[in-house]
Amino acid sequence: MHPDIIDIQNFIAARGIIIWLGKGVSIDKNLTPVTLKINNNTYTIHVLDEYEDLNYYNPVLNFVIVFRTLVTLNESEDFLVWCKQEGLNPDNHKLLDYYKDICNTINDINSCFSNNEIDYFVSDLDFQLNAGVMQFLRR
Repeated sequence: MHPDIIDIQNFIAARGIIIWLGKGVSIDKNLTPVTLKINNNTYTIHVLDEYEDLNYYNPVLNFVIVFRTLVTLNESEDFLVWCKQEGLNPDNHKLLDYYKDICNTINDINSCFSNNEIDYFVSDLDFQLNAGVMQFLRR
């Protein structure tokens, strides 16, 4: 098994991470609500699942999708940049409210990582090219 997958499995076990499809209403037709439980805290994360990875029901793959989403949000300069990057409509006020809330949530989630920075353990290149770990997870 790939070492990154083992690292993700160990992190999931250590933090008691559970990820499941949310039952809430999507705030945008392109986003899927997902519920994340980490360190006994529960959050709703809206995920752009362009490769339909959530359909695999794979806990490690779900981890990569959700935490990659959080990194993308965290690294965006502001709401408008995030919307443009994700192909979302910035006139959607529900998105703006979510963006403000999730930015505060990310600070809480960052503290779950040893260097206080979210890591999803997979390179962007592997993710986008469906190579390495991602290819294995999507089988």
